[in-house]
Amino acid sequence: MIDIELRAGCDISLGFPHHGAETPADHLRTVADYMDREGFASEMYLGGPMVAALEAKTADLLGKPAAMWCPTGTMAQGIAARIHAARAGQGSIQLHPTSHLELHEERGYHYAHGLDASLIGDWADPLTAADLQPGSACAFIELPQRHNGGALPAWDELLAVKARARALDLPLHLDGARLWSTRPFYDDRTYAQICDGFASVYVSLYKDIGALGGAVLAGEDDFITEARLWLARFGGRIVSPVPMVPDALRLLDRRIDLMPAFVARARGLALALSGIEGVAVTPDPPHVNMLHLRLPCDAPIAERARDEAARQTGVWLGNRFWDLEGGPVCALEITVGEYLLGLPGARVVDAVTVLAGHIAAAIRPGQTEPG
Repeated sequence: MIDIELRAGCDISLGFPHHGAETPADHLRTVADYMDREGFASEMYLGGPMVAALEAKTADLLGKPAAMWCPTGTMAQGIAARIHAARAGQGSIQLHPTSHLELHEERGYHYAHGLDASLIGDWADPLTAADLQPGSACAFIELPQRHNGGALPAWDELLAVKARARALDLPLHLDGARLWSTRPFYDDRTYAQICDGFASVYVSLYKDIGALGGAVLAGEDDFITEARLWLARFGGRIVSPVPMVPDALRLLDRRIDLMPAFVARARGLALALSGIEGVAVTPDPPHVNMLHLRLPCDAPIAERARDEAARQTGVWLGNRFWDLEGGPVCALEITVGEYLLGLPGARVVDAVTVLAGHIAAAIRPGQTEPG
């Protein structure tokens, strides 16, 4: 439960969106100004130059022949799974236990697309080559893996995953919702190099880029041609791409250029936070611009401690705590965007210190709560 008034009263508020506190109206005015400068006019049913420009730009970045804009990532990934399944003549896909499709989409792969899923790999670790199994339509690989704090496999392990998939004749789909932040971990290899070997790739345009919405699905020409049919069949061929598409065009280059700074700030913040008793940073150091703070309690206790920390420090640390496998333990997710890039890190460290103190008091009977 979020105390909206308490959150609004804090002068620092972390959580989504990650790039600042402009109002929705201000954001829309910025998009309108950008469209005026670029000379963009109205477009119908995703058939105009704005959509074409965004699709071409993203396909080039990802090293794929073609790309399709989609209103949501859930729709894009469901379409990808459906196409791979039909081509393989198989009704099952392979997912990590923390996959977005498994945890956050109400099993849409089954109810909307008629598919089943085999869960492979360990909850706490990225998928490895040994986790891939034969006999499925495709395997989904998430880079970075959100529920493990943005963890990534080492480059050699990622190559091994791709080689194992080739040996099994198993298409790989990349859940790249947060792919944009992975290049520093992979020694500044290009997105195309990272995506090489994946039959299809999905990227989000709002999670790290900060656009008002939308996603892109990329792959071979025939794959995207088929995907466009399913986009229409599932109601994704919306009447106008405004404001999502021009906003993505406006922000894509800027936010990609800032990713190394976001990742560096996340690593510096993690170093400062790792010394707080009762807090574990994962991964340590962070692999991307995200980190998780693992806390020795369930989410309700963490929420109460967050509220107390907000009252004492004026810092709202986040809207949600993730319950993790093998509790009682939960995680606070911190993602660095332009907003956190410009904040004093000491304020965040102070708030997490107070949070940890209140959690310790709650889980150790008789301990005095921090003042």
